[in-house]
Amino acid sequence: MHPLLKLILKGARIVGLFLLASHMTIVFLFSGLLCNFLQLILNLTLYNRNRKLYRKLNYYLIYFSWSQILAVYEWRSNSNCKLYGDEESIREFGKEHCIIVMNHKYDIDWVVCWFITNYLKMLANSKTCAKKQLRQVPVIGWGWIFAEMIFLERNWGKDKLVMGEKLDKLVDYEDPILLLLFCEGTRFTPEKHKASMEFAKSRNLPLLQHHLCPRTSGFNFIAKYCKNKIPCVYNIQLGFPESDKKPTFSNLLRGYSFSADMFLERIPLTDVPTDSEEATTKWLHDLYQKKDKLMDDYLKTQKFPGECVEIKRSYRSLINSVFWAIFIGVPWLYTIYLILTTGNIFLTSIVSSIFIFLFTVMFYMVRQTKASKGSSYGTNQKPSEEAKNGTFAHGHVNGEVAGDVISERKEGELKPSEESNSSQNCEQTNNNLVC
Repeated sequence: MHPLLKLILKGARIVGLFLLASHMTIVFLFSGLLCNFLQLILNLTLYNRNRKLYRKLNYYLIYFSWSQILAVYEWRSNSNCKLYGDEESIREFGKEHCIIVMNHKYDIDWVVCWFITNYLKMLANSKTCAKKQLRQVPVIGWGWIFAEMIFLERNWGKDKLVMGEKLDKLVDYEDPILLLLFCEGTRFTPEKHKASMEFAKSRNLPLLQHHLCPRTSGFNFIAKYCKNKIPCVYNIQLGFPESDKKPTFSNLLRGYSFSADMFLERIPLTDVPTDSEEATTKWLHDLYQKKDKLMDDYLKTQKFPGECVEIKRSYRSLINSVFWAIFIGVPWLYTIYLILTTGNIFLTSIVSSIFIFLFTVMFYMVRQTKASKGSSYGTNQKPSEEAKNGTFAHGHVNGEVAGDVISERKEGELKPSEESNSSQNCEQTNNNLVC
């Protein structure tokens, strides 16, 4: 192919991606704000009068917003997922309240989780923990408020006082809910893994090759509090076959297809020891050793053990996206057309600025899904004010377990001076390890 033609085609692809991203952003933002407004009305009129009806109606408003993102995975990139596990785990998944303990390695692990829950017809009943600052973010954050997500201060001393009340609201749901926990606290990167290994060595904890050292405070509380309220915990492990393209949201937008593999194992919550913090902590560390072995075997064989069920994409997300593209996108594009055909330079400049702004917004949102945009765990950045007060401070917004605090130093552990030598990326403040 002629070099000039290649250059023209490359430029056309860039312009096409720019226009697509801008259009998707305006449709997602305006439809999301409309859904937020309707959620507010439902909350004010129904939440305290008929909570069951509120949750039923709110389910669809949440779905209208979230499934637009899901459509990128299912239809823009034509990606899918395979479920692995024993017959009982696959059969019961999505039929009961459950806690999910999932690895946190990939930029789009949360999208794959949405893909599975959409298949189970419980997408809008997927719950998680998030930092309190997310409440201020339009569309996503506001929607999560009405979805009764658990927002935390990242200070375990404060959070544990209200965590039980928030969990009771979720357990009260009539339909099955899924509470997703990323116990590693942030996405896996080589830098964070190095810091995690140094910390594990300093505390005589298991050395994990494919995970960060799990943070136990949040899980310990949830497991004990929900012992007789939620029937099970699912050990979920996500993997992607080796490919020259990384599974990122930007690559989904570019149309690259991925096939995820997900292993799931149902564990009755009664099997999790909750008589003491030490017993629950040991159980969680043992689980992560098992997850590490699973991941090690997967990277060698490119598959997980057990039965395999391939999950196909759903037409529901496509229909929803097409509806919003027509309802909001068509009037928006027609308005742009009228402005551009006027020949008014000032109005044309405004339209161009809007497109650039929307593309910037989309670019920023996509960047926030990258592993490098997670917490400062394992970097040389100074700890935040929250960290100085004794909590792990993470900057991520995709549903990490927030505010895990390492308990005060026990007898026989390393002295502060020895810990600082073993890990220069960690600080000991107020007897809590802050990474």
